[in-house]
Amino acid sequence: MEEQRNKKMIIELDQSVYEDLVEFCVETNIEKTELMSQMVNYWIKESMNKMDAMRKGYAEMANINLEICSEFDGCESEAHYHI
Repeated sequence: MEEQRNKKMIIELDQSVYEDLVEFCVETNIEKTELMSQMVNYWIKESMNKMDAMRKGYAEMANINLEICSEFDGCESEAHYHI
């Protein structure tokens, strides 16, 4: 089994945010590092899901745009004929 290695990172928080974080940790009996790790993991997963949804949406729009362009091919050809 592969050993998991933790990395240390220093962050700066507004005083009020830090106080809220500490209060939350005390009330929920969770370590600050564990809370921060869970929050970062959650944020990354949510961000990746949003980016995947956007990629999918752009791909779907590309197909719709191709269909629209195809529908107007005849009109464009006719316009070039009259020029």
